Amino acid sequence: MIIRDEGRDLAMEGYELYGGIYVHHMNPVTIEDLAHSAEWILDPEYLVCVSKQTHDAIHYGDASLLPQLPKERTPNDMCPWK
Repeated sequence: MIIRDEGRDLAMEGYELYGGIYVHHMNPVTIEDLAHSAEWILDPEYLVCVSKQTHDAIHYGDASLLPQLPKERTPNDMCPWK
């Protein structure tokens, strides 16, 4: 899965992970799933690579921690006198 996601946060191009890589279950895992050894728990199709920051954003509801697309640049956007 790390190879499939190319070591990227949420498998998104431009968001390469250089520190620790967390493996996130895209479907919530219940105690019953664990107790009955549900086959899908380790199925790579239900797992994705994420950073700790993204993992925390998903679990604790702070969307500001999620990776953002770069802001679209406009003419003079860095010029304070225009």
